[in-house]
Amino acid sequence: MILNLEINKIESHRHVPVEDIRGCKNINNDINIRSTALVKRSTPWGEKTVLRAEYSYAINYLGPNIGYIRFEGTADYYDDEKRLEQIKKDWDQGSAPIEILNEVANTMVASVTPLAMNISKSLGLPPAVQIPKITFQKHKKKGEEPTFYHG
Repeated sequence: MILNLEINKIESHRHVPVEDIRGCKNINNDINIRSTALVKRSTPWGEKTVLRAEYSYAINYLGPNIGYIRFEGTADYYDDEKRLEQIKKDWDQGSAPIEILNEVANTMVASVTPLAMNISKSLGLPPAVQIPKITFQKHKKKGEEPTFYHG
């Protein structure tokens, strides 16, 4: 389980004037999880050993290079200490457990996405994640089944 996620660095830049962004449809998400270490951490259950992984997450606006938003930080993963030692060993040998990579990546993306949305709006970049489009339909006449909006 992820005990803690920290953001250590936020970097963003828009390379072109806002008027040139309108056609940007190519948004690339780049996630990198690397550099693990076993560290002692104070928790509500006392001092525990955790697996600390460094991450970087970049949202790149392409077509051409329009701008980017980049986050860097650490995630602390907790499990049984012997299991953590094995996970660290496997990770160092290039076999990081997929379920742990997924948990770290999903926790990180869920944590930084609201910030990315605010940053993208402030810079005049398209939303960092796709926002659902709602389309209402005209009401049908009396006696017909009602219609609902479609996303």
